[in-house]
Amino acid sequence: MQDWIKTVPKAVLHDHLDGGLRVETLIELANLQGYKNLPSTNHDELKKWIQPKPNKSLAINLEAWEHTIGVMQDSDSIYRVTMEALEDLSNDGVVYAELRFAPLVHTFNGLNASEVINSVINGIKDGMNKFDIVAGVILCAMRQEENSLEVVNLCVEHSDVVGFDLAGPEVGFSVLNHNEACAVAYENKINVTLHADWEVPEGIKEVVLDSKAKRVGHGSQIINDVSFENGVINFNNDAAKYVFDNKIALEICPTSNVQCGAYSHVSEHSFGKLYEAGFNVTINTDNRLMSDITMSEEVNNVVEAFNLIEKDIIKITKNTIEAGFVKPDLKNRLLEKLSI
Repeated sequence: MQDWIKTVPKAVLHDHLDGGLRVETLIELANLQGYKNLPSTNHDELKKWIQPKPNKSLAINLEAWEHTIGVMQDSDSIYRVTMEALEDLSNDGVVYAELRFAPLVHTFNGLNASEVINSVINGIKDGMNKFDIVAGVILCAMRQEENSLEVVNLCVEHSDVVGFDLAGPEVGFSVLNHNEACAVAYENKINVTLHADWEVPEGIKEVVLDSKAKRVGHGSQIINDVSFENGVINFNNDAAKYVFDNKIALEICPTSNVQCGAYSHVSEHSFGKLYEAGFNVTINTDNRLMSDITMSEEVNNVVEAFNLIEKDIIKITKNTIEAGFVKPDLKNRLLEKLSI
C-alpha cells in the first residue's frame, strides 16, 4: 500500500455498525454478558470463522450478524461499539463517516427502540468530540419485515438521526412494499438512501424514481443500464439518466461485492467504468468485520484495480462528503478544514 493512501482524507457513507465490531470486543462483550453462542472465544479462530468465504452467497455471510447483534442488546455495549467504530475509522484517516444500523433488532433484551438509538447517538456525539471525525447515523428498516413505518417515524422523532434506509434481501421484497414509509420520509424531509444491489434489475428505478431516494446503497448494477459508443455514454432507461444527471451518489462497496460473488475480482467491478463515465461513485467498506477490510485497504484495492492517483481519491472524498446527510454547516466546515 502506498503511504499516501493511509494519510489521504477518506469518507465513508455505507458502513454497517453491527458489521464493524472489533473481534476482541465481540469476545469480551460475549464474556461479560454470558453470551454462549460464539463459535469460538479464541481471537484467531473466531476471526477466521468470520472472515469471508470467497464467492459465497450473501445469506451465508450473514451468519456472523447473529453474534454481533447478539452482544449489542444493552446500552453500554451499543455505545461502546459506536465509539470504537469512530475511533477505528478516525485512526484509519476517515474524516467523515455515516454509520447505519437497524434499531429494532437491538430490542430483544429489554431496550426500547429509542433507548437503542440514543445509545448510538451518544456514541456519535462523544466520538466526534474525542476523535477527529464528523459522523452521523442512519436507521435501517428491513425489506422482509413490515415495520418500516415504525422505523421511519423513529427517524422523525430523533432529530440527530441523519437518514433512513431499507436493507435486507432484495429478491421478492421490493422497495415498493414500503411506499408509505418512504412517503413519510419525503414529507418530513428525512434523507433517504436505499439498498439496491445487483440482484434485482429494476432496483435502481424503484429506489430513485419511485421512492425518491437521494442516494443508492451499492448500485453497481447500474452499469447494465448504460452503454458506451465512441466515448459517448448512452442511457438505456430513465433511472440511469436521472442518477447521472442529478449526481446521485452510488455507495459502491467493491470488496463486499466481490466476496458475495457479484464479481470475481475488484478489477472486474463496474466502479472503474462508472467513475470514468462521470457517475458520482463513492468508496465504502459495507462491513469492516465481516469483510476483514479497512477503509484504507478498500481505497487501495480500488487504486490498484483502476490505476487511480491521489487526486482521484481526494475528488471522491470531496464528492462523498458533499453527498453526506449531516447538517450542511458541519460538512462545509470539514471541507474548508481539508481545503478540498
